Amino acid sequence: MIKKILLSLFVVIIGAVLAAVYFLGPTMGAMFTGKAIFLGHDSPQRYGNAVLTLAETQGIYADSEEFARAKVEAQAAIESADSRDELYEPLKKAVKAAGGKHSNLVTPDQSAEVDESIETAEQPSIDSQGGIVTVKVPGVNRNADVQGYADTIAAGVEDATCVAVDLRGNGGGDMGPMLAGLSPLLPDGDALFFHSAMGDTPVTVDGTSTTGGGTALSVDAKKNTNIPIAVLVDEGTASSGEATMLAFKGLENAVSFGQPTAGYASANTVYDFPDDSYLMLTIAQDMDRNGDIYGDEPVEPDHIVDDAMGSAQAWLSEHGCR
Repeated sequence: MIKKILLSLFVVIIGAVLAAVYFLGPTMGAMFTGKAIFLGHDSPQRYGNAVLTLAETQGIYADSEEFARAKVEAQAAIESADSRDELYEPLKKAVKAAGGKHSNLVTPDQSAEVDESIETAEQPSIDSQGGIVTVKVPGVNRNADVQGYADTIAAGVEDATCVAVDLRGNGGGDMGPMLAGLSPLLPDGDALFFHSAMGDTPVTVDGTSTTGGGTALSVDAKKNTNIPIAVLVDEGTASSGEATMLAFKGLENAVSFGQPTAGYASANTVYDFPDDSYLMLTIAQDMDRNGDIYGDEPVEPDHIVDDAMGSAQAWLSEHGCR
């Protein structure tokens, strides 16, 4: 009798767990693991509702009238959809309304194009001339060799006496390897923050390790924090490129040169779906170590100049770089 009761209780518990995974897996799984978990039939309706729920609960502008309108349109499309292809555009509209211009729903075809571009992506490079080490810090995909990327940058800057950090054209991606590679130049502590209604989340440098922004990484390099640093930016500097710029803002030994950035200084969370689509959703704005908050407006460098490299080299020369 007891065995039958225990067996029945076990069946009930398993059933409850499976039901919870079925109904909550797509959204809760994405929130806690970054991957939407679908148990059973993955219908267009379940997919659409999962994307819409994530946008509504996590998006930085989810309380806006624009999202309310886009949500109604997306719900109507979800109810009548026979395939996911019918949902991508209305869901994209809702996602951008909830998260702003930095958010997007990337379709499987677009995701495949991004993966193909990794092999031909620009790599970081080091150029040492006239006592100035110039490190080119390009955008980097989260699926690339992020450790190798960070190691290349760190090896180039750890023994430098003057550095120009070139973020021009850095369209973003995974901020972790950018900051880890440059961590020898950054003081320990909070380099910047992600500001949202839930509070401020720090991106932290501890020695030559970084956490809180993108992939948490460590590099094997010496700290080198008391040298003149020029940061170069332009209108192509966006997203994680802008965040990397802001990690140097407020440091007495660092000055930025160039043109105002692209205006995507905000934090995205990426949620992967089984069909290889993924949701990039803006959940916070960037905040520098001085407490200044950024977002959809371009970030102005300390010196707005046409010749960023020339101006940076002149400033570095004035500060003992020969």
